[in-house]
Amino acid sequence: MTNRFNSKQGDQSIGQGDGAIGSQTNTSSVDQDVTGNGNIIAGNGDVHAEVHHHHHAALSSSARSSSSGAAAQDGGTAAGAGGVAVRGDVHGNIYVNSNPTSKADPLNLHPSEDAVFLHREIELTWLDEHLHPDKVVAVCAPGGMGKSALATRAVRRLDAVRFPDGIVFHTFYHQPETAMAMQTIAHAFGLKAEADLEQQVRNTLAAKQALLILDGTEEAKDLRAVLALRGSCGVLITSRKKTDAGPLRLDLQPLPDDQAEEVLRAWGGDAGDQESIERISELLGGWPVALRLAGHYLHSTGEPASDYLRWLEQEPFKELGDGERHQAENAALLLQRSAAQVGKDSRLVLGLAGCLAFDLLATAPMMALLEGDERRCRTAVNELVNYGLLERRDDRLHIGHALIHQYAAKHLGLSKEALERVAHYYLGWCKTQSAAGLPGYALLDKELAHCLRLIAACLDRELWREVQEFADSMWNYLDQQGHWIEQFAACEMRLMAARKAENYKEQAVSLSNLGYTCWRRGEYEQALQWFEQCLPIWHEIDDPQGESATLTGIGSTYWAQGDHEQALYYNEQSLAISREIGDRKGEGTILNNLGTVYKSQDDDDQAFTCYQQCLLIWKELGNKKGQATALDNIAIIYHIQDNTTKSIEYRKQALAICREIGDRVGETVVCWNLGLIYDDLGDLAQAEEHISLAVEIAEAISYPKMEEWRNYLERLRAERGGRRGTACRAPIIFRRPAQGVTLCWLNITPLG
Repeated sequence: MTNRFNSKQGDQSIGQGDGAIGSQTNTSSVDQDVTGNGNIIAGNGDVHAEVHHHHHAALSSSARSSSSGAAAQDGGTAAGAGGVAVRGDVHGNIYVNSNPTSKADPLNLHPSEDAVFLHREIELTWLDEHLHPDKVVAVCAPGGMGKSALATRAVRRLDAVRFPDGIVFHTFYHQPETAMAMQTIAHAFGLKAEADLEQQVRNTLAAKQALLILDGTEEAKDLRAVLALRGSCGVLITSRKKTDAGPLRLDLQPLPDDQAEEVLRAWGGDAGDQESIERISELLGGWPVALRLAGHYLHSTGEPASDYLRWLEQEPFKELGDGERHQAENAALLLQRSAAQVGKDSRLVLGLAGCLAFDLLATAPMMALLEGDERRCRTAVNELVNYGLLERRDDRLHIGHALIHQYAAKHLGLSKEALERVAHYYLGWCKTQSAAGLPGYALLDKELAHCLRLIAACLDRELWREVQEFADSMWNYLDQQGHWIEQFAACEMRLMAARKAENYKEQAVSLSNLGYTCWRRGEYEQALQWFEQCLPIWHEIDDPQGESATLTGIGSTYWAQGDHEQALYYNEQSLAISREIGDRKGEGTILNNLGTVYKSQDDDDQAFTCYQQCLLIWKELGNKKGQATALDNIAIIYHIQDNTTKSIEYRKQALAICREIGDRVGETVVCWNLGLIYDDLGDLAQAEEHISLAVEIAEAISYPKMEEWRNYLERLRAERGGRRGTACRAPIIFRRPAQGVTLCWLNITPLG
């Protein structure tokens, strides 16, 4: 296939985008037919230029030379478009002179009309504005972002009069020595190789207004020495290192989504359905080399985009390769080269970024990784930023591109010891922030995705205890903020770790908490299944507290399904166990739930007694969440008794506690219940205010009642607007239709 990047002898560099310039130092021909449109490719003894069209036809080495008018070797010239001559030599360098004398066949340096070089107009305009004699301009970006392609296109758009003494190109890839750059310049201007070649070059360039294109300067051993020779010539640098640039630096960014999709389609032709193409473009994140490889693969194989997408989602680098063999190295080689150029600490930090989520990063875990050494951390971060592998975003960092993140995750994994250091830092941090309540929850929000990735990494490296402690340290935060999807994922990983470690108590805890999470989400059948799995384990290991908590969960689930007799049966069993072992927390939870069961059976006096006993226990234990639950449930009884003043008073107390401790679930329920009281009183403005807030929070946390509440709110608003809806206006709230029922609170004790 024509987009194969063979790695024979390890000497090959990959062209970066349309119009790229590639090179190799071995003597074989360059197997890189789809590097880009109008590419200039140089190899020892085999200098040739290519013009690639939409269908990427592969040409033999001899065909390329004859069809495109390749530059003659060692001083030979060929006339270029617009009167620009191109000279080539055995060193694999190409230079252009704007005053040609040769009448050789013209070498077309301009892409053909159907060439795939799209967009980048802002960047091209910037380069056109700044490329002048005596100016040093740099284009910086990680590998594969299209630096060389952009430079090539920008140079072709220049007026010939701007650099009357021509254009000289030199690549530092595989030839980093300053002497090689001087030889390139000497050949370009017909200088003889004498002892003091440096002085010759300096004197010659001092009298010239040429443009020196220095490609891949991150490889140069001494870029400053080369720049010191330039005299009044202009210089265009392409580099992965930002420190190679002066003030005139253009940081090349990935293509926006719509432009990336257009480039993918241009390479892939009629590649497939729109949805799949959009998703492929999204996964590749506007990285030009990846878009080119993917598009070419789709075009050359005819594989449906939906099939390609399915594999790309599983193994991105593997699918960015050859149509026959899917060589992972094709795209990964670019990043491998960048990673090889940074130091050991920088690779460690990049490995950590790959271990964490593709999201904003704090420096504190990086410092923990480097054993608390702030200087090492600062040096490593600065080096990664210099190479475009990390970006600064205010006081945080972000890995440069999604594919860089995937590369780091796959190829730069942390050792078990390094992972332990990071995990212990995050564990201590999570415990501290979780205990801090709302301010801590706001900080945990920023690190949530990282923590989940870290739990998965610990699971993969058999750090069972760390998996358990992570799930514990984040429990209150996840539960109260309504992050139930994330909570379920953490519980699942905890269960997997417990099973691998053959820790039966941990298995039971994990199963119980999975049941609790499903119950929170309104998935009652699944909740029962999890609870029923852990109950025999509690019996086997003789843990009555765990058994009691699970019985409470089963009873609460039956109540939610409308089976009040079963709910009463299981809660009474649980209460007997809790009282026998002196578990006051469990007793408070069960009394609350029994009160709710009694209320459902219209035994309001018994319900009221249970709620009051429950409130006393929660005050004794200092459990604010339990107090809010009891206060709101007592308010329900007062409302039934038509004591709305007391009902509102208790609910406002409950709401204040929920907001204080950051319990979003409690806040949404209390707001809903308050809204219904005001609705009963005919205060529709207050009713709408509280129910609107309840719906807003419910939508944010995917609360199970969300859709019912939204419908009720719409009817309430219609009523307020004089378009009376169908909502019932009964004076007793328990006679409302389902969408207007006051919620009673049940509790299940999560286990740690």
